[in-house]
Amino acid sequence: MMTRVNLKGINRVRKKLADGTVREHHYVGRGKGAVKFWDSASEIKIGSPEYVAAFSRVESSGSPAQGKFRSLILRFLDSQDFSGLAPRTQSDMRKSFYHPENGIDKKFGDAPLAAFDDPRIRRQALDWRDKIGGKVGDDRIRHLQRLVAFAVDRTMIRQHHLTQIKSIYKSQRAEIFWLADEVEKFKAGAPAHVWRILAIALETGLRPGDLAQLSREHIHRTPHGQRIVIWTQKRKRLASIPVTEAMAEIIAATPADQRSLIVNKSGRPYQHENYLGDAVAEWRDKLKIRKELRLYDARGTAATRLLDAGAELKEIATHMGWSIKHAAEVIERYVALSPAMSDGLAAKLYLANAQRK
Repeated sequence: MMTRVNLKGINRVRKKLADGTVREHHYVGRGKGAVKFWDSASEIKIGSPEYVAAFSRVESSGSPAQGKFRSLILRFLDSQDFSGLAPRTQSDMRKSFYHPENGIDKKFGDAPLAAFDDPRIRRQALDWRDKIGGKVGDDRIRHLQRLVAFAVDRTMIRQHHLTQIKSIYKSQRAEIFWLADEVEKFKAGAPAHVWRILAIALETGLRPGDLAQLSREHIHRTPHGQRIVIWTQKRKRLASIPVTEAMAEIIAATPADQRSLIVNKSGRPYQHENYLGDAVAEWRDKLKIRKELRLYDARGTAATRLLDAGAELKEIATHMGWSIKHAAEVIERYVALSPAMSDGLAAKLYLANAQRK
């Protein structure tokens, strides 16, 4: 069933094909001047950010967007600044631009570009951000900042009045990680292909986006074993990760003709990184493990394994791509919640005190 969206000027036409199927076409305008921007054979869903973007591009092609902030959005989407971004980032930005309720185009699209040269635009933007709230609000304002910076760089706007805006969302994920008994419960109860997702995350500390692309090509032999060498998607840095004994067993158990290290039940690579987290969350719930746990939290667990192996705080921060402060928060929480780590520290303190005597 198709979802209807409240966009003005859409002309919907149904046509019956030779094989009897009915295809629906969506146009901007009517008659000879109508321009099609969508049909039901497309994979784009009605009401999605991609659908709204397609509509907006066609609607603005006759230049009604000229001089409006909407023209900036369209120019940015057609620029190399946008095409050079990671697919996930592009998708997130489209959602920010064209969300039907609180998107940037909804709020500012009809405003004249000159309005962003007025210092008072900062207050309007912050009020809009605060009304949305949370991480979504921070994402919206960050993407708006990106648009304004793009416009200033191209002299479409003279001044950038949205710089140095502090985030309002404070994540507390540093306090969450998978405990040993939870990992064992998941391993025992989840299907092998789902357990493999969490297992590799625990052994490498990679983000879901990097896990989704992890393949045999990223495994390199060294004089002393193997390493994973991969360009990370988020920070665009080259990560070099030692292959642990457990990770080596996972690699060895991977069929020789399977390129991707993580595949779905059908043996195919997951089409999107979110599907990895969804699969882990589904079995987390089925096995009645803490609902707050996510695949992403395996990164904190991986960091604690580095600590157990004797790595220093700076080494852990570098490996995980964290600040020293964030790494310290993760480790501090781990020590507080892990009896084994607390007992280990107590033993080390006892031994140190004994040596001083």
